Amino acid sequence: MQVRDVTITKNLQSVYSTFYVLNILLNIFALNSNGRKETISSKYHAVFKSLVASTILGSINFYTMFYKVSNVYHQVILSIKFTDMVQMVYDFCQYIVDLFFVYQYGRELSVEYFKQYENIDKILGVAYYSTVKNKMLKLITISLCIWSLSSACDYAAWVLSFGWMNSTVYSIAYFYLLIKILTTLDLSAHALNIECRLRSISDILQACYRRADFLPEIKVDYINNKHWLYSDACSRALKLQMQYDPDKIPYNISRDVKSLTRCYLMLTEQVAFINKMFGIRILMNMLSFLIDMIRFTNIAVRVVIGTQQMVYDSGYFTAVSSTMRLLNCVSVIISLVYYCERVYRQKEHILNVIDHLLINKKPTDHLRDDVTELRDLIQSRSLRFNMANFFTLNYSLLISLASVVVTYTIIILQSMN
Repeated sequence: MQVRDVTITKNLQSVYSTFYVLNILLNIFALNSNGRKETISSKYHAVFKSLVASTILGSINFYTMFYKVSNVYHQVILSIKFTDMVQMVYDFCQYIVDLFFVYQYGRELSVEYFKQYENIDKILGVAYYSTVKNKMLKLITISLCIWSLSSACDYAAWVLSFGWMNSTVYSIAYFYLLIKILTTLDLSAHALNIECRLRSISDILQACYRRADFLPEIKVDYINNKHWLYSDACSRALKLQMQYDPDKIPYNISRDVKSLTRCYLMLTEQVAFINKMFGIRILMNMLSFLIDMIRFTNIAVRVVIGTQQMVYDSGYFTAVSSTMRLLNCVSVIISLVYYCERVYRQKEHILNVIDHLLINKKPTDHLRDDVTELRDLIQSRSLRFNMANFFTLNYSLLISLASVVVTYTIIILQSMN
């Protein structure tokens, strides 16, 4: 079996293209770290841009905090005042940390990271670039629409409640939320690129399964008939990527599975780099989202029960807008975890194909050894996206976050009047 890339001629440029739209948005806040070349001028330009961005945001942050203390905080209850002040200080510190990690990993290290994808794709013949690009475009569009709608409704609600000037000084929180959303989208894009390579490995292994002979006692491929193992995506990929030489099938299959083992090992290094670049940032992101969700829940409940009085009569519009911002945070976290979980599912699918190949088929000795080596590597070097090794980004994290939000919201509602 021979793997070819019949649709992509410039792999590296194609990988960069999956981040194109996202890079434009990240550049607004000097947070683009995807494949910039290292030169003296670009290094100084990046430092200067980071300093300008942090100075502008820091100045606005300081002024709005001063204005709130002088003119706004006497109108709101202690719990809302306290959580808002903590959020402002924390968000700016998080932005500084983001700039540091972008500078630390966004130069020659990032370039080498993307070149590694080019090496992997030469072996796998990846044909998922357009799919990843389209998925990211949809994800960015949906995320920005939700952010724009929730921010506009929230601003309008507070204008009706406290007037336009007081509401405007709170608007910086919308941009901090946008920065956090873009950071999570950046990690989601990297997770998608990892997933598509694992999918290619799975496709090639399914081709090996198709070509291998069944054991004498097995007459029918029931897995194929029930579509439990194969997929339409695999069939389409095989038509584009695979060409078989009947005289050399056993040798070539073994050779290609050996290459898959090297590709998987390279992918573990890619994930390790992603965890280094995003680990602390996503950990702080999650903590910030926690503060946001507790704050929005507290505001919504206070307005509904009447503890927080409004200067103007806006009804329950403020509570609804705060709930929308809460749901915005929830949707961002769920989206990030979902794309990380897709990577884990692809890894499990590879192991599933290998097990069926070893148990239901009769592979050659070379193929059996190489497939077993790949399975051992996958089991010992599991791909996991983590937050500085404190937590793994998976569905269990969502349950933990929900319990924390509920617990601390109850504490704030009971202890701060």
